[in-house]
Formats: sequence, C-alpha cells, structure tokens
Amino acid sequence: MTHIELTEEEWECVRVCVANAPIPYDITKKKIPGDILAKIGQPKPRKGEPLTIPYYDLTPYGIEPLT
Repeated sequence: MTHIELTEEEWECVRVCVANAPIPYDITKKKIPGDILAKIGQPKPRKGEPLTIPYYDLTPYGIEPLT
C-alpha cells in the first residue's frame, strides 16, 4: 500500500471526484468507488443555495424542450 500526504483540501477534492466521476460499468460491478469512499469518507455537502439549471432555447436547432 502506498501512503500519500495530502492536505485536507486535497482530500476533499479526491472525495468529490470519486463520488461524482463517471465510473466504467465493469468497475461499478466491483464496488470499487464505494470501497474507496468508505476508506476516505464521503464528501462534505455543499452549503448554500443549490445551483440553478439554466434554460437554453434549442428549438432553432430542431431540439424540442423536454416535457
């Protein structure tokens, strides 16, 4: 096993990346991301207002809005 020295801010970056990164199907079957998060902890929830989802009018490109 390799030991890596990271600051708390760097560890939080790793946690967020592992929690949110798209994972190939074969790796998710092995539950590797969950095992990693169990070892290093879950990312801290974001404080403040949630991000708003922007609206883009794509009808000029032939894309109809979702209903």
